[in-house]
Amino acid sequence: MADNYLEFSEEITGLTEEETQWWLDQFEPVYVFGDKEYTEANLPAECDTAKADWSGCRGYRDMPDCESSPFAQVGFAYAFIEAPAEDDVDSGRCLHIYSQDWGSLDGVAHLVQKFLKQFRPKECWSLTWAETCSKPHIGNFGGGWMFVTAEGVEWGDTFSQAEALWKNFQQRAAEGKPGGEGRSP
Repeated sequence: MADNYLEFSEEITGLTEEETQWWLDQFEPVYVFGDKEYTEANLPAECDTAKADWSGCRGYRDMPDCESSPFAQVGFAYAFIEAPAEDDVDSGRCLHIYSQDWGSLDGVAHLVQKFLKQFRPKECWSLTWAETCSKPHIGNFGGGWMFVTAEGVEWGDTFSQAEALWKNFQQRAAEGKPGGEGRSP
């Protein structure tokens, strides 16, 4: 038996107080009853969380195909870090988004895109990840990338790229072109 891991680590720099509060609000678990949204702290006694219309992290309420779950977590680790005073480029607070074992890439992409739409519509952000395994099982290593703007998210992964290169290699071989000889190891 082997353990599979999805690991990543990236940051969003130069956060203002307003942006920091926005992130904290997005991470907060909520319970929705009709058009009312409650946190754990302001949940009325008469509301049974098991009967909520939707529950989970506030930031995922508008995420397509996000299922309600009273046990829903953010889906990745995060920490707010104060940048050193001598750091002139990225001064201010940073949000460190990471995973040491598993993380929701869809969740990261969704929240970062919402953040860019609201606060930094002309900026972009990217993240790369590694897929690893505790044993050297064939096909259990790889990774990928996401590129996020206010308008959308683009994705890529090592397996798709390798497959596209292999198909190109086979096509060149079929056409008798150089660089198309040989077989995959």
